[in-house]
Amino acid sequence: MTAARPVSPASRRQRRHNNDAEVSWKRGICGICPAGCWTEVGLRDGRIVDIRPDESHQLGMICRRGRHAAEIVHGPDRLRHPLARVGPKGTHKFERISWDQAYDRIVENLQRIKAETGPEAVAIYTGRGAFELSLCDMFQPQGVAVSSASNVLFPFGSPNTMGVGALCYVSFAMIAPHVTFGRMLIDMFSDIENAELLIVWGANPATDSPPLDMHRLEAAAKRGAQIVVIDPRRTETAERTGAEWIPIRPGADGALALAMIEVMFDEDLHDDAFAERWCHGTAELRRYVQHFRPEIAERITG
Repeated sequence: MTAARPVSPASRRQRRHNNDAEVSWKRGICGICPAGCWTEVGLRDGRIVDIRPDESHQLGMICRRGRHAAEIVHGPDRLRHPLARVGPKGTHKFERISWDQAYDRIVENLQRIKAETGPEAVAIYTGRGAFELSLCDMFQPQGVAVSSASNVLFPFGSPNTMGVGALCYVSFAMIAPHVTFGRMLIDMFSDIENAELLIVWGANPATDSPPLDMHRLEAAAKRGAQIVVIDPRRTETAERTGAEWIPIRPGADGALALAMIEVMFDEDLHDDAFAERWCHGTAELRRYVQHFRPEIAERITG
């Protein structure tokens, strides 16, 4: 249990000031993450002093990060304009420059690198972004699936894109569904409403942004669907849905999955005709999973 943090006198005074002074409320969309939750923002003198869910919309919700958006927007260390380094690296000496000057420097350096070593020497690193369609229109090349692809570097001659999505979106929304179902996540739909058994593995929908699937899981639990949560922790998802919790050692998910495949082969539960027609490497997989019989896998999974 975590002890509550004491509220400082300054914080109490600020709260009283927030309550006493006039606050104007405006509707907005939170930009902390790609969820785009609908909010109502309390403003005083153009500054955010409070934020709450917009209860008139189904996406009207807010997480802890969203509640602290004002600390990000008005943070003292937030970069508000371009800065150019004027001293050696590590000295933190910068001077303010205009946007035109900043873009000119970027273009000059990109062209210099391209002339010296070729366009492939340049790469772009993207953050989580907002998944907002207008940004896709701006930065996604035509005919390319949603990814870190950039219409800035592609015409420049560099295919090198990378970003935080390699650990998240690229894995679960691009590679996994493409190699298993032949399409991207954006073209798929999980039929939670009609499922009798739901397995939550490697995810905690209670903390999703926004937690729409959590609402669907709770509705499924109320109508009697069986829910199984596989996770090292007894997550909020498991608690709120009354799910059967299967604890597993961190990093042992692969062993559990291979053991399940071994059982499917051993008990002839797989569709052999389908595998023969549509799958590559079935025979090799059958041999490999012999190393992960349940009694062996449980030593790994716990």
